[in-house]
Amino acid sequence: MTSKLCLVGKPEVGKSTIKKVIFEGEDPNELILSPLAATISLNFSIYDYMDTKVSLLDAPGQSLNLLLKDEQKQVITFGDSKAIVYIFDYPSWIKNSQDILDDVRSIYEINKKHEFGAKIILFLHKIDLVLSKKIGSMLSFIRRQIINQLALPIEIPIYFTSLHPNLIYTTYNAISNTISDFSEVTLGLKEIIRVLIKDISKSSLFISNQEGNLIIQETTSDFDNNMLYYLYEKVFQLQKSSEINSASNGLINLGPKIFTMVIDDASRFHSNFKNFIFFSEDLEESDMIKILEGLKNKLKEKFNYT
Repeated sequence: MTSKLCLVGKPEVGKSTIKKVIFEGEDPNELILSPLAATISLNFSIYDYMDTKVSLLDAPGQSLNLLLKDEQKQVITFGDSKAIVYIFDYPSWIKNSQDILDDVRSIYEINKKHEFGAKIILFLHKIDLVLSKKIGSMLSFIRRQIINQLALPIEIPIYFTSLHPNLIYTTYNAISNTISDFSEVTLGLKEIIRVLIKDISKSSLFISNQEGNLIIQETTSDFDNNMLYYLYEKVFQLQKSSEINSASNGLINLGPKIFTMVIDDASRFHSNFKNFIFFSEDLEESDMIKILEGLKNKLKEKFNYT
């Protein structure tokens, strides 16, 4: 079964670049040097992502205003979508946040009127343009702004994304979480991890794919999400130095806090998996290893691995 995912947003916010990097494996650095031409018509592509076939629709930014007014175009574009992802970038938010809020409200009303039943999701892209020392607190402030000013009767997920090498994991996580709603493998895997970490404190567990990108992320309820950007940067540095293995286990200093990090092999459980990467402020390394052993036992059952 194919699930439809619709990407919309204003021109030059990065919709097509996200598609090229995440689904087609393009090098984001090369796309910075040679930017993609503007999308001028509806662009449908089908991709395999974990156990799911995704029909990705990239809607041209130049015609967004027309799309939000033309009912026939709305049915063609949004009809049968599992999710509508509205992408906007940090400079656009700073320059004209009201225009973005109006777009999101319009999409909400269209989805409701036509009973499309699609999940509406926001990607605030290009967060690498936020001053690095203030990125966590600034994005938390923007999240509160968006939620309060939209004042919609439903909760709309907001992801902060970037294709900068240090932060590219934000985009993989956003896409993974979006698709997990209609991926049995990803949903089941996330639920297993949630159950295993529900009684521990201040911890975050990732699974990377064979390319080294973080495709699964689960955190405990009390985890300081401002620290995620430090974690992403640490994982990027390890990947770059080819030190992403158990030899790296131990205490690490990440900005204002110290974490214990444990890395283990995940490739036996799924052809797309590479590593488990586990961070905790509170747990000892030995306790984290026990939790990962529990996760591996659960995955053996799920994927019939012996």
